[in-house]
Amino acid sequence: MIKYSSLCLLTMLIFHISLGFSTYLVLEEDFSIFQSCEIPSSDQNLLKISENSRAAIYNVTLLITNWDETSCLGGLNVSIYDMEGNLILSGLSNSTGHLDLKLEEKSYAILVESDGRIVGYQHVYVNNAGIIPIKTWSYTLQITCIDKDNRYVSGATVLLYEQANILPANNTGSRASIWSLVNLAKTDINGSVTFNNVWNGTYKIVVESSKIMGEKIVHVTKSEPLVIECRKTSLEIKIVTSTLRERPLSNATVILQDSAGNIALKCYTDQDGYIRVDNVYVDNYTIFVDWMNAEVYSGVINSGTSNSFILKSSVFEVTVRVVDLGNKPLPRSKIFVRKMGVGRYNIYGEIIKELEADENGLASLLLPSGNYEISASSGIYSGKSTVALASGGLGGETAMIRCNIQFSVWVLIFLISLPLSVLSLLLERNKLRKPLEYKRYKNMLMRLESMYSSGLVEYKTYRKLKDEYEAKLMELGGRRGR
Repeated sequence: MIKYSSLCLLTMLIFHISLGFSTYLVLEEDFSIFQSCEIPSSDQNLLKISENSRAAIYNVTLLITNWDETSCLGGLNVSIYDMEGNLILSGLSNSTGHLDLKLEEKSYAILVESDGRIVGYQHVYVNNAGIIPIKTWSYTLQITCIDKDNRYVSGATVLLYEQANILPANNTGSRASIWSLVNLAKTDINGSVTFNNVWNGTYKIVVESSKIMGEKIVHVTKSEPLVIECRKTSLEIKIVTSTLRERPLSNATVILQDSAGNIALKCYTDQDGYIRVDNVYVDNYTIFVDWMNAEVYSGVINSGTSNSFILKSSVFEVTVRVVDLGNKPLPRSKIFVRKMGVGRYNIYGEIIKELEADENGLASLLLPSGNYEISASSGIYSGKSTVALASGGLGGETAMIRCNIQFSVWVLIFLISLPLSVLSLLLERNKLRKPLEYKRYKNMLMRLESMYSSGLVEYKTYRKLKDEYEAKLMELGGRRGR
């Protein structure tokens, strides 16, 4: 190999296949281009068009393609060297990847560059006109993004960064590595993106959707499919009560707060007590559960260790039994529940639940922890009881409401009976007055007779008074014997 110095101070990027990454090489005087390049093993065999050793000039077209020869590459700088390292020709491939040349019959080294970076190197032997394919180190990457459940992540942004090594300005010290964005795309419904014409080298693939959810560093030396597992998962949470049967809690408000303190999710449990969501970032979440305007659960879940949770809330079952004073059940009684004290939203005395007892005077309901007043009414009967629900109990309470006649009924009875009592007294008084009046007039008549017999009263006066007294006696019940 003959060394040369005609390209003094020329900087050239040499790709090392065995290492799988790019490096910068500063070439000074007295170097050999063939000693500073490692040629892929597939290119070691010289491409020959024919065995004709006769020197001649031929019209040759170089076709610049990717490594798989599935696409033609235009706009690349192509340099042709003889086997002594002398630059013969150079030019740019057109939009179809072609470069037309006139070359003598002999061996050549073809060097392909893109923005000063060597992206292809091949030996050829020219002894006939025609098209010579020149393969570059350009590959196709098909990237598929999946979540923790092996489901496709669609609509995510995939960013492709290339590693570049930068020499210090004084050419001393270690090289600094930086990542430069070269392409980006969104995943399709199958969670896939395809990057064509990716040069050999070291790349970092970043998957994000409002936040980074997946990263991978790859050394590109061939076309290959890649799978990136993203930090996303599905989440299934079931909220149950603190009863022995752990009944599902429906229509509860569930709020998820991520590790940064942001509200990541707000939804409601279904009739079976579940919430099911997809595409949740893997994180430590603080979860709050509200039901009947009260917080019934708060805690932390890690969606990275599990995606299915059963959470027991501080909701308890209360069984209400409504009876009269003789402990006989009062069927179809109306039951009202009030929260005692000032709660998170409740005002004292506000009715928070209404229900009806069955034929046996029984009713069952769920309530958050706290103190409650439960009242019942059935016809003229009413009563009330209090219950205290707290964590650590057996998960249920029984409230017996023994009803008495309502006070309002007593008031109504009093108001109705008062006029009757007064009337009765008046009638009774009138009934007792007649005998007394009769007796009084009877005594007066007897005294009149006695006075007349004694000569104390004149006949005329006697006769007048006697007629009046007898008439009054007849009015009060008839004349009776003396």
